[in-house]
Amino acid sequence: MGNVNQTIHNILTKVFAFVFNLLLRFACSSNRLSTTRLDIFERYAEEGNNIFAFWHSRLFYLVYYYAKHTGKRKISILISMSRDGDYGAALGCKLRQDVVRGSASKGGHKAIRNLAAKAAAGNNIALTPDGPRGPAYRVNEGVIRLAQLTGARIIPVSYDATYKRGLKSWDGFIVVKPFGRVHIAFAEPMRVPRDLDGDEVEQYREELEKTLLKLDQICAEKLGLNKGRQAETSREKRNGG
Repeated sequence: MGNVNQTIHNILTKVFAFVFNLLLRFACSSNRLSTTRLDIFERYAEEGNNIFAFWHSRLFYLVYYYAKHTGKRKISILISMSRDGDYGAALGCKLRQDVVRGSASKGGHKAIRNLAAKAAAGNNIALTPDGPRGPAYRVNEGVIRLAQLTGARIIPVSYDATYKRGLKSWDGFIVVKPFGRVHIAFAEPMRVPRDLDGDEVEQYREELEKTLLKLDQICAEKLGLNKGRQAETSREKRNGG
């Protein structure tokens, strides 16, 4: 019975990857894209040995963007070893990217060694420093430790969209809807020295967290989303909300 269930699970992951890949490409490609500091991506992506760091909630569009624009340098994506993670892994393979399985709770040390080897080989790495379980919008120190170990640059990036749906998940995962506008913002790379103590690691962690939150703000402003939020807040105040 276990073999039958596993076979069904494997089939479902492949079907999911096929269907979701089509939906992802349609939804994302139909949006009009603008960028902040695209020169950073263009300068460093093909060099490799980068860690692209972004919130877990921003996976949807950025996975599509990297798959489309990274050229010969594949992105190595860390995906949890859970059964739910099997769906993400299948999608990553469908997008012809490199999937590394593991998380802080399962397969973590092996995953870090694999990612370090990928970076040493010149791969780019995609990491969500608040994933896979949160808390949302708080950077954990794992990404800093990986950069310290490998010497890879950390390139912070975020995006926002005018047409989107926020899921009721721990991270408020953003699903981009078709025919809107998307803005991606990159920040200057961070270099993490190898000889850091605990306090210094925390300083870099805080810096990355502040940078990602600032990029969120930039994306919202470029799309005029902050104005809408401010107007909504004003209406609530006038109505006594």
